[in-house]
Amino acid sequence: MAEYAKPLPIADSDTKPYWDGAHAHKLLAQRCRKCGTWRWPPRGVCPACYSWDDDWQELAGTGTVQTFVAPHRAFSVAFSAEAPYVIAHVALDGTDGNVVIIGNLVDCPWTDVRVGMAVRVFFEDATDAISIPKFRPA
Repeated sequence: MAEYAKPLPIADSDTKPYWDGAHAHKLLAQRCRKCGTWRWPPRGVCPACYSWDDDWQELAGTGTVQTFVAPHRAFSVAFSAEAPYVIAHVALDGTDGNVVIIGNLVDCPWTDVRVGMAVRVFFEDATDAISIPKFRPA
């Protein structure tokens, strides 16, 4: 595998299950076992009922673009070759709009991206241990 030149995520105790799922090419989100509230971003305690009991559930991997930006000037030299690129807020299906992931939307010119556009996740294997969720038009 070629060396990955872009910044890589650093998992912590709250996000490790998410990144482990991504490495297995599964999109996971945390949900409270007591009240069923989706916890996004991942955290120790439920914001609705204050329970510490949670579960990680696999999502369908589909969603809709809520908003997006297309930087024409890369914020990091690692992204320069891709500019302009799309960074989108994607509301994931099956979460009542409570899980919104920020990620790259690829395989679509930035001029064709629209709010409400249906997208599907795929995973880019950045290293032998890290896979990055990204989105394509559905």
